[in-house]
Amino acid sequence: MLKSLKNIVLFILILLTPSILLAQLSLDGEFRPRSEYRNGYQLLRTPATEPAFFTSQRTRLSLNYESDLYKIKVSGQDVRVWGEVEQLQDNANVNIHEAWAQLYLSEVFQLKLGRQELVYDDQRLLGSVNWTQQARSHDALVLKYHDSDSNLQIDLGGAFNQEAQTLFNNPYTLNNYKVLSYLWMNKKISYLDISAIFLTDGFEHQSGGTNFRYTYGTHLLYNTQDWELSGSAYFQGGDDATRRNISASMFSLNATRSLGNVQLKTGFDYLSGGGINDADPARHAFHTLYATNHKFYGHMDYFLNIPRDTRGGGLQDVYLGTTFKVNEEASIGLTYHYLALANNIQNPLNTDEVSDKYLGSEIDWSFSYSFTDEIGFRMGYSTLFNSSSLDALQQRAGKYTQHWGWAMIMLTPQFLN
Repeated sequence: MLKSLKNIVLFILILLTPSILLAQLSLDGEFRPRSEYRNGYQLLRTPATEPAFFTSQRTRLSLNYESDLYKIKVSGQDVRVWGEVEQLQDNANVNIHEAWAQLYLSEVFQLKLGRQELVYDDQRLLGSVNWTQQARSHDALVLKYHDSDSNLQIDLGGAFNQEAQTLFNNPYTLNNYKVLSYLWMNKKISYLDISAIFLTDGFEHQSGGTNFRYTYGTHLLYNTQDWELSGSAYFQGGDDATRRNISASMFSLNATRSLGNVQLKTGFDYLSGGGINDADPARHAFHTLYATNHKFYGHMDYFLNIPRDTRGGGLQDVYLGTTFKVNEEASIGLTYHYLALANNIQNPLNTDEVSDKYLGSEIDWSFSYSFTDEIGFRMGYSTLFNSSSLDALQQRAGKYTQHWGWAMIMLTPQFLN
């Protein structure tokens, strides 16, 4: 009996061997605790505030399966602050970060559908926001055209959000877009990478209708062994749930020069805003949509939500930085940001006054060390020298210097391949 069972199992394995060889299965993990000292991160400290210290943690498990016909990814994660749950309590804290399938329709066409990250170009409009422990993902469908022979990529994506399985109507009250659609095109020509995007997001208003906002523009990247030059230009129109007749824009220019183990970078970002003479200044403020803003405008995240964080005044960011590669495992980074409003606005604390454009200067220092391909360590410290204009924006009597420090361990094991 036992011998017969062994023969049956062996026969099944022989039959399945071609399918197993043609498929790829992997199980990856991520363990990322991060400790932070906050004494002016995002919100100005005052004489009455005390510093905060805590440790947050992301634990993620991702299953990937790929055959010659399709690819599937399921990624679950637990995000928590150490001590946030009482001991012996059964509190659910696990969610699905990604759960998608990608069908290979032909050699150049794929259809990707489900919960997924939408990451394009330098993440100025669509990004994963990976710095935050929970990160960002969308419930979307994306039709992809990727032709490696011509170095041409075209993505057509869309999403329609709903709170529940309703019987009638489509009410949506969550703080997300109701509708999202976009067309992204990318072409590589030698050292030049050219992208263009047209994105529409819609928001349901109280009367039941949907307001649509339109964002379109281009991103250029020129990359050689010694130089990386990039620039972006985006324009915004339409309306959203709170604004009508939007007319806004943003521009960025960035340059990086590699000199052996030293990398020098500089750049300028401009996000339009309304001025004191505008009848409706908010409509001229550019919204950064679903970007990874932690990469830009200073690591202390004072301008994650634009235009809210600048009260519609827009933003200018001039930065200068360097990265020194100590060896193959370690590197040190230092960046300075000069931050200012794009337009003068009324002082929120005194409407008879006009706020000065200068908001503050930020210095970001970071250190990274890779023990192995699966184990890494990073830490950083940032200081912001804020002006009275930033005090007025946040309506706080802030002390002159703000501080934030952090340290993070990253373990990314591959359990199965």
